[in-house]
Amino acid sequence: KSQSLISVCLLFILVLGFSFPSSAQSKNQKELALKALRHQDYQQVIAICQLELQKNPRDYDFNFLLARAEAYQGHWNKALEIIEFLLQLYPHNLDLLLFQARLLGWQGNYQQAQEKFREILQLEPDNLSAWLGLVDLAIWQRQTQKALHLCQKLQTRFPEESQIYFKLAQIYYHQGSLKYARQFIQKALNLNPNNKEYQQFLALTVADLRLEYEFRYSFELIAFNDQRTPYQTHRFTLELGLPRHKGAFLFIGEETRRFERNDTSVGGELYYVLRPGTYTHVDFRLSSPAVHFPRSSYHAEIYQSIFRQGEISLGFRRYNFKHNSSLVFTGSAGIYWGRFFSFLRYFFNQEKEGTHWAWFTQTRMYFAPKNFLFLGVGGGARPFRVMTLEDWQTQESFLVLGGLNWLLGKRLLLLGQFTFRQDKGGIKRYTFFAGLGYKF
Repeated sequence: KSQSLISVCLLFILVLGFSFPSSAQSKNQKELALKALRHQDYQQVIAICQLELQKNPRDYDFNFLLARAEAYQGHWNKALEIIEFLLQLYPHNLDLLLFQARLLGWQGNYQQAQEKFREILQLEPDNLSAWLGLVDLAIWQRQTQKALHLCQKLQTRFPEESQIYFKLAQIYYHQGSLKYARQFIQKALNLNPNNKEYQQFLALTVADLRLEYEFRYSFELIAFNDQRTPYQTHRFTLELGLPRHKGAFLFIGEETRRFERNDTSVGGELYYVLRPGTYTHVDFRLSSPAVHFPRSSYHAEIYQSIFRQGEISLGFRRYNFKHNSSLVFTGSAGIYWGRFFSFLRYFFNQEKEGTHWAWFTQTRMYFAPKNFLFLGVGGGARPFRVMTLEDWQTQESFLVLGGLNWLLGKRLLLLGQFTFRQDKGGIKRYTFFAGLGYKF
């Protein structure tokens, strides 16, 4: 009996010895994955989770972490598959149900998302996250009055919840009502004074009353595969930020030297937010002596957000050269997916000799709102913005470009771009563009 007892004890000790290190290792991996998620290192999260799920495919924590990492990269279908798998194991888990509803909302499936949030409220009528989810759905669909009405109901139901006042502040801010936005964000801070997000938002409502200026200088050099002298263009830009984040106005002056002759152009650009999700871009230029540049040109385009992640636009561009004028119609469609934004733009022009089309597509990879790399390709009749008479005379081209837009600290802006363009007839252009800006 004593030998049997000793054997059982030894076996128990061995089992503990093997299980504890495994459990501790799993806990460490979860902590590493959570840390990577907080730092937005989603690839690291995915790598850790996939490795751990090979050992235990049903692990709740690693599956949920994997779903979040996929979702935050814009891979909503993958994330939904994981959440639906977990819901088969934990059908009444509120965290899973809430995340499922949010994913449906991010996809633009607003009706399904609303039904899911309502189902959660049937299980738990005072679930604030579900109520706030309904508020977000209303905001994303531009149903501002519905969002305000919901928040006002929630104020009565949850008078001490700072998140409700934060939502109200955001709604009024995007409406341009800074007075009410400051009132509600101050209420949120009174309830949660250490919340950094609230503090930053309060500073934003105050900063919107101040004007911001940015000065930029850029230089462009165009080299060719023939014997001509490279073209040079110098551009000076003064950007004036409009109050309340309503947009910006740019004063632009540029000089180009081509074929031993100089030409200058002056003008301005306006970016103006008409309402949340809708903004316009207007551009006008005047030139003298108009040797290369058009005597005058103007461009107007309106942009509209759709389905929360998408954007479409329609506009026209008018070029008035010395001996002829032309009108170009243009439109674009773009989509945000995780850290990326991609768009496709078309150009249409009717001339005496016939109809001309061109296309251009670009993808940007964002690291911060003003820090991104980009790559583009285009083809057809002038798949680029016409700047000179020589550009307009080009009948067909193919181009590839890449570059960066990078804000260093809070004031210094770096711009860079390289473009390869081949025009019909065999002429190849190599364009080097560099710019430096400073914000005051």
